Amino acid sequence: MSSNLSKRKQEKKRQQDKLAKKENFKKLMDQFKPLLFAVGLWFATLIVLHLPSIKNDVGEFFIGFTLNSALGFGKMLFLPVESNGFPFISVSGYSMKIVMECTAYNFYIFVIYLSLFSPVSWKQRLITLVIFLLAVFIVNNLRFITVGYIGKYSALMFHYVHDYLWNILFGFMVFLIWAWRYNSGGKKTKEPENGVTKE
Repeated sequence: MSSNLSKRKQEKKRQQDKLAKKENFKKLMDQFKPLLFAVGLWFATLIVLHLPSIKNDVGEFFIGFTLNSALGFGKMLFLPVESNGFPFISVSGYSMKIVMECTAYNFYIFVIYLSLFSPVSWKQRLITLVIFLLAVFIVNNLRFITVGYIGKYSALMFHYVHDYLWNILFGFMVFLIWAWRYNSGGKKTKEPENGVTKE
């Protein structure tokens, strides 16, 4: 009798552990769903933007926006940032050509989707979106100024920083902001009243 009772307890514990693992996996997937949706829509949007019929117009828009914002940013900081014509920009005499990949358009698009699909209230989503867009805007403008000064003194270092370091920093920044906003704006549950949990 004692042996049967022990087996039942062990079986019940195994079932509880199995159920707990399923619940933990479900919670993990719920947390990563926004990221998966954002990645999927981001990839689909990039495909659309690179369609031959609209690719040039999209490029001109993003390059023009980036060029004007970098010039304005440089003037605000009283830095020698100039343009000798579209799509060129110079920082302290070092000239650079702005191409589509320099505009951070992929990060802009990704953070829009990531913000809108986050499992938080719409107020928190919009706040997160504004923070993301401002962060990408400011960091991308700082990138032009930084690599401009670096390129003036070292072409090798320019390519290293431009091609690798800044992309890593952008990705790290997006992750940190999303983690911060997700944790601070996540759903907070109150104690259940009459068997009903309030959000």
